[in-house]
Amino acid sequence: MALFAPVRSETTDLDAVRRYAVRVIAQSEAEDLQMKAVTLALLGGIMWRAAPGSTEMMQDAASAKAILSTTLGGRNLTFAYDQNTESIEMREGTTDGPVLHRFCNRTLIGDFERTFSALWG
Repeated sequence: MALFAPVRSETTDLDAVRRYAVRVIAQSEAEDLQMKAVTLALLGGIMWRAAPGSTEMMQDAASAKAILSTTLGGRNLTFAYDQNTESIEMREGTTDGPVLHRFCNRTLIGDFERTFSALWG
């Protein structure tokens, strides 16, 4: 039994990213958080550096949490919004993997570029 299942078959990486953005932004707005700019900057980095054809939006069956899975610099990474930290967590492998970075309203623009450049390098 798979822990995560694709929400539906995406045609392109952009379709998966678009669906993820809509879900995370809607969830954060419901909680009166301003995650829109952070989400858009993060997803721009993913589109910039992700391996073509590797990006997929999935859904956690237990919590209905939107999860974006992709390959960056040969590493499988997952991105999921965490309500407790009010941030999008980037994890190695699965959503149970180690947190590599948290993106939130306090994340500086330069941090996005440095994070994604390091993954590519």
